[in-house]
Amino acid sequence: MLTKTDLSQISKIVNTSEKRLDFKIDKLDKKINKIDKKLDYIINFLDRDYLKLLHRVEVIEEHLHIKPASF
Repeated sequence: MLTKTDLSQISKIVNTSEKRLDFKIDKLDKKINKIDKKLDYIINFLDRDYLKLLHRVEVIEEHLHIKPASF
């Protein structure tokens, strides 16, 4: 049977492990947020670039009286 000191030691070990895990989770969250911000920036850049290119193609098609290609 476990004594009070045994339970106390187990509690200390669990608390220490929990604090380490919380720290690692916080660190991981920060890294994920950083990656998410970079990914948002890249997506916005590529989307803006695609829309500019799409507009140019539409202008060229209109000028040359070409029917737009449908995908």
